[in-house]
Amino acid sequence: MKRTMLVTLVALSAMFTTSLASANDAASVVRGGRLYDNWSTETKSRAPNQPNPAFKTKQVRVAPADTWRCVECHGWDYKGKHGVIGIQGRQKASPAAIAAILKDANHGYEELLDDNDRLDLANFIASGQTDMQRLLAQAQRVKPAQTSSEKVFSSVCAVCHGLEGDRLREIAPLGDSARQRPFEVLHVALNGHPGGNMPALRTLGEDTAVNMLAYLQTLRSLNLVASVANGGRLYDDWQVHTGGQRQALPHPAYPPKAYYANSVNETWRCQECHGWDYKGDQGQYAKGNHATGIKGIRAMAGSDPAKTVAVLRGTSHYFGAVLKHRDLQDLANFVSYGQIDMDTVIDPRTGLSLGDAAQGQTHYRAICAGCHGLTGHFVAKRHLGKVSRSDPWHSLHNMLNGHPDDTMPALRELDPKVTRDILAHIQTLSERR
Repeated sequence: MKRTMLVTLVALSAMFTTSLASANDAASVVRGGRLYDNWSTETKSRAPNQPNPAFKTKQVRVAPADTWRCVECHGWDYKGKHGVIGIQGRQKASPAAIAAILKDANHGYEELLDDNDRLDLANFIASGQTDMQRLLAQAQRVKPAQTSSEKVFSSVCAVCHGLEGDRLREIAPLGDSARQRPFEVLHVALNGHPGGNMPALRTLGEDTAVNMLAYLQTLRSLNLVASVANGGRLYDDWQVHTGGQRQALPHPAYPPKAYYANSVNETWRCQECHGWDYKGDQGQYAKGNHATGIKGIRAMAGSDPAKTVAVLRGTSHYFGAVLKHRDLQDLANFVSYGQIDMDTVIDPRTGLSLGDAAQGQTHYRAICAGCHGLTGHFVAKRHLGKVSRSDPWHSLHNMLNGHPDDTMPALRELDPKVTRDILAHIQTLSERR
């Protein structure tokens, strides 16, 4: 009897130990997947300010911190990127051997990651990779209506992401991500977000992640018009608009001898360097207190927003450290799609609108007077007539995009003649009450 009980206890102990080890292995693999994505965010530590010496690519703009991310060199499909070999060949390799490689001179993670971090990352590389191309092909055959993914997303994911997957400004809308970057979405679905509390689907099986990808691909896209208008407000004053922490030091690229060098917040405003007419040193900011010698953004109109995001996150702007992903995207969309040729609205020599003031009065009273009053005194910190005459480019920018952190409507989708006429009218308003 005692022998039977002892054998039973040993067996139960072995089952429990195996189960616990399996659970720990799964937790380690999942965490390793998040470290592979962005180890500095996952460990809440700072990545080096200088580019990774092993990152040799010069043709692609990559923020210095991103050159230290595993995924930037080895890819979301684990097959390699930028000419760097992938990690697929390390599947089923010894985690201890992989951990040792992470400490070598080529990787340089001996001081950046501790032993547990390296082991988790090695466990992911050894046993956490999957065939992304196969999963994507499988997802393309899925009919979302025939799966329970909508119910799973609505109950498990929507509390953070929203029912349409576009609530979080830290990331792109899930629908766009799933269509444009499916391998990344699959990786995150299986392992979760670095530094976050997102549930990982790995132990539920690959089919669950595949079905979820297929459902996410049905969600709505980013509203480009709203994104452009929001980007225009960020261009005006992103610190006010986002309610973020004000910067303690001047922007590194702002000339130290320029007029506003001692006004820290001003040096971080896009318009302070590139101008309300977007021409920088070739436009209204060519001289006077706002002159910095910095070129404008007009040449970037129509460019690929992804390239603009890379510039914003790079060492010339440093906005990757102060703006969320969606803010960077909105600002880039404004630069690419939101600029107008100010000279078609405002005479660059006189600063006067080329519109019809009489017709503008009708539009102003219907659209604007509810907040600003018939004489332009209400709400505005400064009188509309004075601002529109002294800096009409500023006024027009705000008319098209709205004010930062304000409910003023953006009029950019109205007939351009309407905003031109309204500007002509408010330039006639007297400053007297």
